[in-house]
Amino acid sequence: MQTVIQDIHGYSVQATDGEVGKVETLYFDEETWAVRYLVVNVGNWLLPDQILLSPVAVTDVDREEETISVALTKEQVKNSPHMDTKRPVSRQYEITLHDYYNWSPYWVHAPTYSDGLTAPRTAALERRPKPTQTEDFTHVEESDPHLRSSDEVEGYHINAVDGDIGHIEKFLVDTQFWFIRYFVIDTRNWLPGKEVIVSPNWIENINWVDREVSVEMTQEMIKSSPEYEGEEMVNREYERRLYDHYQAVVYWKEAQPTS
Repeated sequence: MQTVIQDIHGYSVQATDGEVGKVETLYFDEETWAVRYLVVNVGNWLLPDQILLSPVAVTDVDREEETISVALTKEQVKNSPHMDTKRPVSRQYEITLHDYYNWSPYWVHAPTYSDGLTAPRTAALERRPKPTQTEDFTHVEESDPHLRSSDEVEGYHINAVDGDIGHIEKFLVDTQFWFIRYFVIDTRNWLPGKEVIVSPNWIENINWVDREVSVEMTQEMIKSSPEYEGEEMVNREYERRLYDHYQAVVYWKEAQPTS
């Protein structure tokens, strides 16, 4: 299921025994585009407070009820390590968080979800046995976690090989595997009224300082690509047309014909 990230903002997070807060944004890995955390506000408008929850804890996403269910109790969430909103997420904080919930650290086993539907569930990937205490975590604690907020990347300019084509308006996240599958490009300054989607796999370069994304396609290729009119239309038939248009290798495993 492809879901617009911005629509997830404000979803109620439901523990096994009641609501614990609201989703504010998502953190994704800039190297793999895997969603690493949901940022959840567990405070109120007078006393805001945020925690991070890994998608490994998610058991269900209900778009109609606008809720995300997690396999945690309210008490567990209440005692979760709270984050310092004035500082970037540190690896030391992540280690503390994963130790608290007994989550296997993704930076050690580092699953890549670009295989899409051919990959196992995220939970299966991340709920592996934790490393033994004899393993050296020195290099892990000092490394850059490469985490980016989905809010931060909204509005980045998109450059084709022959010029500007628009800006990132929103993301489509695959909530089965918690992977950013596509970003939606608003081309109103070039193609009035048309939105198109492209895969992160087609990115040539990202300039985080200048807020620019370069893709390996021409303006004409994007102009003639299948138009995006909402996440409901992004089914397998639409994706086949999209990938055929760009002559790209599909991420899903096609069914083999029977003999």
